[in-house]
Amino acid sequence: MTTRRLGPWQVYPIGLGCMNVSWPRGAALERDTREGSAIPALHAGLDDGVTLLDTADIYAPSWDTLGHNEEFVAEARDTWGADQGRKDGVLVATKGGITRSEGEKWGRNGSLEYLVGAAERSRERLGVDVIDLWQHHRLDPSLPFETQFENVLELKSRGIVAEIGVSNYNAAQVKKALDIGGTPDQGGLISVQNEFSPMYRHDLDVLALCESVDVAFLPWSPLGGSKKVNLITSGAAGGFVEMAQQKDVTPEALVLAWLLAYSPVIIPIPGATRPESVRDSVSAVSIPLTDDERDALSASLPESLPRSGELEPTAPFAT
Repeated sequence: MTTRRLGPWQVYPIGLGCMNVSWPRGAALERDTREGSAIPALHAGLDDGVTLLDTADIYAPSWDTLGHNEEFVAEARDTWGADQGRKDGVLVATKGGITRSEGEKWGRNGSLEYLVGAAERSRERLGVDVIDLWQHHRLDPSLPFETQFENVLELKSRGIVAEIGVSNYNAAQVKKALDIGGTPDQGGLISVQNEFSPMYRHDLDVLALCESVDVAFLPWSPLGGSKKVNLITSGAAGGFVEMAQQKDVTPEALVLAWLLAYSPVIIPIPGATRPESVRDSVSAVSIPLTDDERDALSASLPESLPRSGELEPTAPFAT
């Protein structure tokens, strides 16, 4: 089976992002939906070879239900009808560093006390002794970069997490993180999770840096998110619809195949809510795409795209 490197592990080239079943729609709240669609969706992906599930402590319907998605992921993993060996081969990545409080007030906290407490709560909800991969969800603008990244590294030193990654860091910040903590081969940073899709390609410098040291790049919203995916699947942006018709695949699966062809360190994590959509996403691994086809799709995309403020640590606290 084709795999991609994620630090010390080899994982299936497509992972599954689990946020949508808990937030913002909260699809997993209703037991019928949870048992009839959400959990079977993850099981479908695992059955087809997926070995990476992505979640976060703040993926929840409301401020007072933090950890909802982590508990959902644990339930889906534990109820999957595979033998223990295959279950043990499923890696769960979670994130922390964003706060939600009463009244849906969002913030960030990179202090050691907060990060340790958040990671320990995540570990308990996931039902594991050690979290496989913990990623720093957002930078805290009130603390020096070096201080909070050293706090992230402390989670590994204390044995709460096995490996660490970061989310929404720009290239300079990723470089600092590598300088402080080391590369994957040095036991340091193993992943970067930033926005990247056909409709959002601003982090090419981050991607190049990841390629240079074999850090996995996990694009969030790899299909563009609910606001942008329709531009691709309707044919309004890029040539994905036409080529998908030629290959007899869906435009969504072709987008994921394009991402896989874009860089050997990319591991897309499309959202998972229905078994059929998950199976379609996983099928991207088997879609042949030549270099010329990849480049043609890239050339068909808009040149100028709005840039998100998420990467800047001084940006408004974003949800």
